[in-house]
Amino acid sequence: MKHEVSVLIVGDDLSSVDRLGEGLSSEGCLCELVLNRESAIDIVRRAECDVVVCDVQMQGTYNFELLERFKAIQPNLPVIVATSSGAISEAVEAVKRGAYQYLEKPLDIEELLKFIIHATSDSHKLRRTVRPPPVVADSLVGDLVQESACMKELVATIELVARSSAAVLIVGESGTGKERVARAIHAGGARANQPFIAVNTSAIPDALLESEVFGHVRGAFTGATQARRGLLQEANGGTLLLDEIGDMPLALQPKLLRVLQFGESRAVGSDRFGSVDVRVIAATHRDLSKLVAEGTFREDLRYRLNVIPLTIPPLRDRRADITPLVAQFLQDAKTRTVESPVNSFSDEAMRVLQLAPWPGNVRELENTVERLVVLGRGTEITANDVGFLREQSPTESCSAAEGTSFTLKEMNRRYLDSVLVTTGGDKVRAAGILDIDLSTLYRWVRAKP
Repeated sequence: MKHEVSVLIVGDDLSSVDRLGEGLSSEGCLCELVLNRESAIDIVRRAECDVVVCDVQMQGTYNFELLERFKAIQPNLPVIVATSSGAISEAVEAVKRGAYQYLEKPLDIEELLKFIIHATSDSHKLRRTVRPPPVVADSLVGDLVQESACMKELVATIELVARSSAAVLIVGESGTGKERVARAIHAGGARANQPFIAVNTSAIPDALLESEVFGHVRGAFTGATQARRGLLQEANGGTLLLDEIGDMPLALQPKLLRVLQFGESRAVGSDRFGSVDVRVIAATHRDLSKLVAEGTFREDLRYRLNVIPLTIPPLRDRRADITPLVAQFLQDAKTRTVESPVNSFSDEAMRVLQLAPWPGNVRELENTVERLVVLGRGTEITANDVGFLREQSPTESCSAAEGTSFTLKEMNRRYLDSVLVTTGGDKVRAAGILDIDLSTLYRWVRAKP
């Protein structure tokens, strides 16, 4: 198959440049080989190429200098960066500076060609619909509170990440707001007006997850009376959030890897691949490196997902955000329970909230405020109203005031009860707070006397 794409190949190693030029030319690409930066910059300035393949650093330049010059002249020009280093930090830096893709040398011609085809397709779309992306800070108002230093740093990073289309891996404890961060990245980028689709891979049975994400053709399995588009197709042009990616079945991981590598997906029961243009954001509260060591997660997939890693701090490490978060959640809860008389928290109540351990993080805080608004009988929430949150360990909270001692089993049961009360009986959220599988929580509930 011939691909009439104009490719500018830039490098200071003549043999490597010639090899790439010969390989891509045999596939029909129109290649321009350049061994000095000024000639390359001049070609880009004249808009005489569809895509650039260049070394991360040429002789006489600093790291990413050419990439920065190319993107300054043509912001939408796809630039594929080649390097002899496989360092994740360098890959992240390349994407932050606008690289379309980051590949380790020696480059594989077949892999490079697929990226070139996909990159130029994306580029043509961008050139047809040129519009400035929305300001990320505006998309975060009322969503990502950032009074603490760590959250200000995270939001600053999100502003950079939003500008690219690279894969992002969001890591954080349950309840820290991983989906909110993903939505902020989507809202701050060029895909903001396209779909944002989120799916929790741990909440869907393994037998159905493949069909849910990739779709299926008619007759693919018993009950498939008609074809169904998967979430990847529904998110086409936009962003797909795969929450709890660590729970994705090992058998499905190669299919996701192909989406990330080549922008291709195949519906269940089909023998044909279809193209899909989706930015994939993955989220997890688990250590993917540990899962790789255990053999339940592919190392190559972790590498592809971890192009840009973002870590969300737990609420206990961002206590400066608690007061503005409470104000936000109070306003939201009041709109859902308009008859509630509650309109404020006393200073003493706020101090209790500030000192609480919050194992369920922001989600637990939000649920607590909702509960207080629904059950509140006065205009102000007092220290007595939030007494159940006074800073203490689970063991302390399970010990009787009268000096009665409990067995470990009884303490665990009481702590489970307290978490279920906090979540209003929501077992999925309770499992997240307790950091256990949903099946384990159900087993604990069944075992209660």
